[in-house]
Amino acid sequence: MRSLRLTLALTALLLVSACRHPLAIQGEGDIIELNRGERGCALEEFQADFARCTDNEVSVTESVRYRALPRPGWRFARWDGYCSVESRGRDCEIDYTRAGADWWQENFPDSPAAPLRAIFVRDDAGPIGASYIASQFGVRGSAGYASLLDALFFSTGSYRYTVQQASSLGDFDRAPAAFQRSSDSLLLAGTTAQALVPSGGATQAGDFLTLIDTDASDGTISSTYFQPKRESAGNSEFSGTYFCGHVLTNGQALFFRANVNGRGTGSLIILEDRQRRQGQQAQISYEVSADGTMLLDYAGARIAGSLSSGGGVFTGSQIGSGVQGAAVCVRTSSNKRIANVAGAYYGAWMSTQPITAVTELVLDSRGQTVETVLRDSTGGRNYTLGTNFMLVLANGQIETRDANGAVSPDGRILFLIQTDPNRYPTLIVYVRET
Repeated sequence: MRSLRLTLALTALLLVSACRHPLAIQGEGDIIELNRGERGCALEEFQADFARCTDNEVSVTESVRYRALPRPGWRFARWDGYCSVESRGRDCEIDYTRAGADWWQENFPDSPAAPLRAIFVRDDAGPIGASYIASQFGVRGSAGYASLLDALFFSTGSYRYTVQQASSLGDFDRAPAAFQRSSDSLLLAGTTAQALVPSGGATQAGDFLTLIDTDASDGTISSTYFQPKRESAGNSEFSGTYFCGHVLTNGQALFFRANVNGRGTGSLIILEDRQRRQGQQAQISYEVSADGTMLLDYAGARIAGSLSSGGGVFTGSQIGSGVQGAAVCVRTSSNKRIANVAGAYYGAWMSTQPITAVTELVLDSRGQTVETVLRDSTGGRNYTLGTNFMLVLANGQIETRDANGAVSPDGRILFLIQTDPNRYPTLIVYVRET
């Protein structure tokens, strides 16, 4: 993580001033240098960690033009890293300076700059985008809002919302934005590929994403959960027992257990809320559409969201004119314990304070936790939230000193809901690091 955070802090000037400026390849293709052919990185060289790729030493003032050449069956998608404004398409132009290299070596000895990465995607004439259902909960100005949206994520590193299925707002942001999933599951996002910041988590298979908007400069912050659109989902998949967390703009936060029958009905019992009430029950009704969109109703609340393949995870937003909120449910397990839940997770934090944040939670094998904020909407960067203790029950239920939650049966998704009346209602959805 330290190297990633350092990379995110580098400016374009620093990127081109390093003594070592690595070249990297995603997919299948080569990077060649058009000046004299002395630089560059072939696919086999990159896979073998040749110094030609990993070091790419810079010691003189020179202008370099790199070109990305895809292998058969692949096509060039984009560059990830600094390229000058004169760059066009598959060519990336960089001006290296000796003075800049000397400065870098003096201040960051033996540290490489962020790599220049050529990204290639399969050229199979098929779509290079994936369709998602997005449940969004946020604050615009001083008012809460919730939306259910369709989204497209492209393998070229961009995403956009395409359709607003339902919302307490009349509009939504249609502008394309950039994203990148790091190898450890951190999701980076920004208005452009040069402005990426920590923004949530993304599973390795891309079947669950969280996206946190921490930029409060436009008056809007939000938390969004994405699950892929499907073709043959139905009520039968939402079946069994689930632990759920639900946070609302009216100051309520609930942790409850739901039992559903796979036929559209069920019941729930509240395990904890901010009024310290326990044992209250309510009836549930729900409907799962073929594309995975799901509506869940209980006690006058309607939550619109999406159901994962197999029904293990439901995420949604409460879309109402007076009260909005966000919810997550994960199916219970039978074999959970600290040993198989311990690890590191990226958290998508949404509090009705209001505040949003991207965090990193580390749980050790003794149940001790340390959580660090990577970025939040108040301007905070890289500060610890301190330590806590986590108890994991066999059924996946989680208890901490001040919050409740649960972990999904496959161990990739975890949530915590803050029901302490002395704290703001907060829902954190975590994606396990890979």
